[in-house]
Amino acid sequence: MAALLTHLPQTRSQSARLAEVFLRAEGQLAVLTGAGISTDSGVPDYRGPKGIYVKNKDYRPIRYQEFVSSHPTRQRYWSRSYLGFPRIARALPNRAHIALRALQPTQISGLITQNVDGLHPQWDKSPPIEMHGSLHRVHCLACKHAIARTDFQHTVGAMNPELVEWARRNPRASEGDVASSTRPDGDVEAEWDSSGFRYPDCEACGSGMLKPSVVFFGENIDLATRDKTFDLVDSARALLCIGTSLQVYSAFRLVARAKAKGAPVAVLSLGETRADSLVDLKIEDSCADVLEGVQELLGC
Repeated sequence: MAALLTHLPQTRSQSARLAEVFLRAEGQLAVLTGAGISTDSGVPDYRGPKGIYVKNKDYRPIRYQEFVSSHPTRQRYWSRSYLGFPRIARALPNRAHIALRALQPTQISGLITQNVDGLHPQWDKSPPIEMHGSLHRVHCLACKHAIARTDFQHTVGAMNPELVEWARRNPRASEGDVASSTRPDGDVEAEWDSSGFRYPDCEACGSGMLKPSVVFFGENIDLATRDKTFDLVDSARALLCIGTSLQVYSAFRLVARAKAKGAPVAVLSLGETRADSLVDLKIEDSCADVLEGVQELLGC
């Protein structure tokens, strides 16, 4: 494999370097993905070259305490999220997702994703661990009853026909088509007065507050989910991080955990990451191109 490095084009040689990580892990490679793997699917990221933090220096994601304590905040969030979710729902797995899925049966022991877009196809060995939840579900904070987001969307549309009509008349603004204003969490910048917006309570218990099944900023990751990520990293021979800046502590600590037990860590991501000084291999290139190269080199 090393002999290939001096003869292959840049991206191809990067694939060869990463393929060595796969081979040395001998099927026990843990993978962690972030928003950068989904940008080719039309889902924006936070800190990439065109991420929301780059385009809007004043951007503040919604925080858990704001959501649960303020009715106007919930009105604003749910109305904008109602407009933004269709773009997330239409997104399809891209070449990077598909290449990872092809590598999984023989090369990867498990996958952890920071993303809430649901784009990773289901895997043979075990489902991807959605560390921060999924936008495709909504649950009650009181009784924990969960429903599909598509059902929630239908209910909200029926309760707010004026918003449905506004979205019909302003499709570019409502779907975040202007300057990619849709955010990774499905929220969207839209000039809409949310003061009259209505949202439902839980249908199961009758009064519980509904929340998207994602971890908001300021909210703790479910302990069972956290432990699953720890177990996967602890049992792996190496960790590969894809499309993530590792700025969020819940992701960074997985790198620190892998390094603490002596496992090599590789990163495939554009731009700086919080763990650049810790990792054994850093590749700044297209996720899809490099992973497809690995897939070809390993015959998967």
